[in-house]
Amino acid sequence: MVFERDYLNPLPAWLNSTAAKWAWISLTAFANLPGQFNRTIFDAPWATETDNLILSKTLNYVNATDFVAYDERFLELIGADATIEHIQHLAYQSHEAPCYIPETHQLLFVEWGKPGGDDGIHKWQYLLDIKNNTLRKIITDPPTYNLHGCVNFQGQLYGVTDGHRNNETGKLVKIDPRSWKATTLLNNFVGQPFAGFNDLEVDPEGNFWLTDSKSGSGIVDFTPPNDPSIYFVNGTTMQAKIVWTTSGNSNGVAMGPDGKTLYVPDSGVSEFRPSNKNPHGRRMVWAFDVAGRGAILANQRLFTSPVSYFYDGIRVSREGWIFAGSGDGVDVVDPESGFVVGSIRTGGGENVAVSLAFGEHELWIVGKGGVWHVKDIKTKLKRDW
Repeated sequence: MVFERDYLNPLPAWLNSTAAKWAWISLTAFANLPGQFNRTIFDAPWATETDNLILSKTLNYVNATDFVAYDERFLELIGADATIEHIQHLAYQSHEAPCYIPETHQLLFVEWGKPGGDDGIHKWQYLLDIKNNTLRKIITDPPTYNLHGCVNFQGQLYGVTDGHRNNETGKLVKIDPRSWKATTLLNNFVGQPFAGFNDLEVDPEGNFWLTDSKSGSGIVDFTPPNDPSIYFVNGTTMQAKIVWTTSGNSNGVAMGPDGKTLYVPDSGVSEFRPSNKNPHGRRMVWAFDVAGRGAILANQRLFTSPVSYFYDGIRVSREGWIFAGSGDGVDVVDPESGFVVGSIRTGGGENVAVSLAFGEHELWIVGKGGVWHVKDIKTKLKRDW
């Protein structure tokens, strides 16, 4: 490739014979582009419009890859054996709340909004058998409506919901992955309904961090009581408190491997009811220190912003790398500098990476377009708790 010398770094020899297709961006070359060029924050870099033929060929090549590196460390942490496969082709709408169940080799996730369900209201979840790639719908007992976020903790699934019309507010539920028995753990703040939960995290002590979002506005008939917020919930007493509030929107939430750092994407860029993307809205990731006895966030700082689009689902690996769904794929972010070191691509076009779940050396991406399986990743992903 003649154009490779201009905008791409040569791949190391050990990556030349891989099954996956790679590109390693030369950031020094991209620092000064010739001619005319343009893209919006919602477009991936390879969608850049340009009048330069060599740059255009380079971008077209990158758009056909599986993994894109911005930093040499991304090559090492993903490794030569990693592959990505689009294993389930589903409707071009959001699929969210992925939870991997290693004991049964199954992935739970949900289809969010129309055309499925009753006017976009879902009482079922998808269950994907990883071994034979078969998909079926399951209903918990009692039904869990509009599941929006899920984590696996100590053999149990914990999920949060948007709520369901005027029947119930957003809630935190525990789901047994063997019997599919669902137990409501929290559905109010001392009598006050929640606006609608988007995602959650569980810390090493079993406490919950819940993002109460404006994304569910219109699904339930309750008036949103607060601006989008994060609630800390003591896992033993179920005592809750707001620990952070934004004028943007609270979306994903994830904790570092030592339990001392919390990462929160602020996705006010994505407006709801009606759905709209505001390029002037917030799309940064905040980092906080977890202080006191775990119920206080301190030292808020701007950790990073995505190269394109905005971050939705976010998870942190055992080694501290931040993985975040970002439209064209999943970005991997350095926990020390906040720089994006590379991206795992879901193929571009209408496909949108929304959220993800970890196995040991594999992960699953769900979003618009279905489910992707990334396997044989070199670094260990699943955390200790």
